[in-house]
Amino acid sequence: MGHLSTFQFIVLGVFSTLILVGVGIFAAFGGLLGGGAVGPVVVWGTIPSDQFTKVIDTLRTSDKSFEQVSYVQKDSSSYHAELLNAMASGQSPDLFLVSQEHLLVFADKVLTIPYSAVSQGEMVNSYINEAQLLLTPQGSLGLPYTIDPLVMYWNRDLFAAAGLPQAPQFWNDFLEIAPKITSLDQGSNVRKSAVAMGEWQNVNNAKAILSALFMQAGDFVVVRGSDGKVVSVFGAFPEQASVNPAGSALRFYTEFANPSKATYSWNRAMPRASDVFTAGDTAVYFGFASEYPDLLRKNPNLNIGVSPLPQLKDGNTLTFGRMQSLAVPRSAANPEGALTIAQKLSSPAGIALIAQQMGLPPVRRDVPVNTEGNAAASTFVQSSLVARAWLDPDSAKTDTLFKTMIESVVSGRQTPAEVVAEVASELQQLIGF
Repeated sequence: MGHLSTFQFIVLGVFSTLILVGVGIFAAFGGLLGGGAVGPVVVWGTIPSDQFTKVIDTLRTSDKSFEQVSYVQKDSSSYHAELLNAMASGQSPDLFLVSQEHLLVFADKVLTIPYSAVSQGEMVNSYINEAQLLLTPQGSLGLPYTIDPLVMYWNRDLFAAAGLPQAPQFWNDFLEIAPKITSLDQGSNVRKSAVAMGEWQNVNNAKAILSALFMQAGDFVVVRGSDGKVVSVFGAFPEQASVNPAGSALRFYTEFANPSKATYSWNRAMPRASDVFTAGDTAVYFGFASEYPDLLRKNPNLNIGVSPLPQLKDGNTLTFGRMQSLAVPRSAANPEGALTIAQKLSSPAGIALIAQQMGLPPVRRDVPVNTEGNAAASTFVQSSLVARAWLDPDSAKTDTLFKTMIESVVSGRQTPAEVVAEVASELQQLIGF
């Protein structure tokens, strides 16, 4: 046999690694859904126990696979730390719910579901766009279970009082709307606000709003490349382009907290955005679909409209979505049974049940929803179909980076371009590439 070139050695090494990965996955899942009983499957998550248990109980009435399935609700504040400790000590659940912002943290701690079990075609065609975050060259990190899209809540009465008949469809519309609705007192303090946007500390969902703006402008922050590696693309743009998409989005966001701008509508001295909105003093609040019941409860007399998140006229049509997926930990005692249950929970029947229990749109495209008598639900479903997110390497640390971006620009310490370049470098370091 002749000498092998360096390139041939590399190719053989890559194929050997993939074969070993494939054999490991196959062995872990017991030959991929072979015959036999499912057995006991313990599921962990932060979904309220009454909602998840109702789904299990309903499915159990017609499917014996769920006879030994149990659910344990965990506190969201300590959930991920508890999961990591349980996995390290060999006490992990068989199945757990993981949010899109923690996919990378748990990527090396879950069993990749091979495409022979759930095909890439099914993942792409049956689930919403955001489900593609789960895809790797070897398979899927989990199966999508819930989606909670970011939408626009608006005060119909404040809009009507300003002579505005409908909610804005595009971000540029706020340039005209803000001066018509926002009112200041003699000390230039905001009395009525057009939109809760521009700051970090008192703007609920600031990271999600800014993320949506970045992605609409074409900057998807952190992505998985064609080779499967996770890379930061934040702040990168073609040399021939005259505008930095991320810098432009950041500039737009922060202008609503700039007293020298006609769009000035918000400042850090104000209460939390959700509270100002339910008090009737803010015309527009950007929140998740799951917040709707609480907004109505806090002020039943508020005339709330629900519309899709505004878009850029020449940008990507999307909103930010919080997605939860079902994943099988490497330390699961019953991985084969866990995969069987995950597939059944994420089937059309299973997704229809959890969506109904949580009052959220279904994460699957093939689950019909009758929204004829519910305008808000119609917006939630429409928004879920265009929901997107990015692969977060460390949610706590990127929270700090987003906070830094916003506050550096609002305070005038840095320009949008300067702080974007700085954060881009720090994101690269977080990913480690």
